[in-house]
Amino acid sequence: MPGRTLLLLCGAALLLLGGCSTTEKRLSAKEYYSQANEAFAREDFTTAVDSYRNLLDQYPLNPYAEEAQLKIAYAYYLDKKYAEAVAAFSDLERAYPTSAHLPFVEYYRGMCYLEQMRSIDRDQSVTEKAQEFFRAVTDRYPESPFAPLAEEKIKVCREALAAHELYVADFNVKNSNLPATKARLRALVENYPETEATVGALARLESILTQEGKPELGELAAKALAVRHLAKPPAEQTTVASLAPNDLPVPGVDPLLLLVAELKKQEGNTRRQAPSGLSTEPHTKGSDEERQEE
Repeated sequence: MPGRTLLLLCGAALLLLGGCSTTEKRLSAKEYYSQANEAFAREDFTTAVDSYRNLLDQYPLNPYAEEAQLKIAYAYYLDKKYAEAVAAFSDLERAYPTSAHLPFVEYYRGMCYLEQMRSIDRDQSVTEKAQEFFRAVTDRYPESPFAPLAEEKIKVCREALAAHELYVADFNVKNSNLPATKARLRALVENYPETEATVGALARLESILTQEGKPELGELAAKALAVRHLAKPPAEQTTVASLAPNDLPVPGVDPLLLLVAELKKQEGNTRRQAPSGLSTEPHTKGSDEERQEE
């Protein structure tokens, strides 16, 4: 009997000691939030994320919850952990579908992809994804201060996508695939007419079409190229009024549109005459060289 009593007392003592060693003071929601903000301010993003998550775990319905989720996502972005940032931004959007922070969320989801943009000789799927999110900002939140920022980033995306198309067209030239080259250049000038790459594409089309014995189409390419040069006056000429009358583009249909229409007709004729299984359509996911590098 005494031995059994001693055993019970020892067990109780061990339980008490174990409980004392694992008991930690639970901070208030405000303390967790302040702790997280301090870490965020000193750019200790790992500690900040941990503290924000502790806040959400301990007080899931606290008044700081939405901003804590937002700062978790933004901390990941600033720490260049883009996959984690995209997931965290998506979590916030699902949890708070009417949040006033959604323009910020969409913009920075786009930035997560834009930061991962690859060189023009590689696949541009992340650039396309970035453009989708920036479009979401301009379409859904046109009055947001993030809308003009997104517009600028869309231009960056389109320039990169167009430059990639020009790179692939040049790659096709090296492989003596002239029909694919022309189709790629046509798609470029049709889909990205405002980009710098279109200037290069039109110059290449002018040369190719002239060498093929199609001077009328070569002249259309030259006219389209001239319109784009005239649309960008020198830096000191900031208004249309400052241009001489002879320097202004002739009103009417953009020669580029006429050129695209004629090239599409040619492509249709080529496809009808081509042997079965042979396509002149431009690939949408890059060149064979890109796929070999993946």
